[in-house]
Amino acid sequence: MTLTMSDVSAISAAFGMGGALNTVLGLLAGALLLSGFAVASSRWLRDYVWAYRAQSVTLTAVVIAVGIGAGRWELMIVAALTVLVKVFIIPAQLRRVIVHLPSQRESRPLLNTSLSLVVALLLTLLSFFSAPTVIAPGAFFNQPPLAISLALVLIGLFILSVRRHVVAQVVGLLTIENGLFSGALAIAFGMPLLVEFGILFDVLVAVIVLTLLVTLLHRTLTSAETTDLRRLRG
Repeated sequence: MTLTMSDVSAISAAFGMGGALNTVLGLLAGALLLSGFAVASSRWLRDYVWAYRAQSVTLTAVVIAVGIGAGRWELMIVAALTVLVKVFIIPAQLRRVIVHLPSQRESRPLLNTSLSLVVALLLTLLSFFSAPTVIAPGAFFNQPPLAISLALVLIGLFILSVRRHVVAQVVGLLTIENGLFSGALAIAFGMPLLVEFGILFDVLVAVIVLTLLVTLLHRTLTSAETTDLRRLRG
């Protein structure tokens, strides 16, 4: 089989686009990881929300880039839903709860900011050494790496383990979900649209329930620290 000039031009253009997308997705993957570090180093409640919003905006850009590179235009619908739910609705819901809390800063974390960043860095190194190189078939690029997704999941689990404020733990849970979401993009260019819609709906419902828990906890104990839950025992 011989290649015509038009075939050669199409292949060259495709590889050129793949190289450009590799660069863009590599930068976005780095930004996604930095947003995880921002979550780990936060102490002010508003900083948690801004870090999560920045993470969600970056993840939306990754979805758009992957959709363009893989020719999966249904991912544009996923990107629009991600913007609506993760960039606007969830941060607004969290801010609405935060403004009514007496303290805007986490006062009793188990680890300070410096140690938290060190642990986040170690978890990232563990992710890069342990995660396999997964390249989804049918495209000319190999980003975002699965290691970034695994690092976000581990950082989210770390936040859940060492942060005592309920808002911080909510953001940690959301960081885990973003890591799993980006992992699906890295492995198989995302999940079916119906599944993506169901996950976003579940995340939104979970955030609403958790923010209601924060409100009730504050009204009962004048605090949103999980350690104060022991005072609710009869």
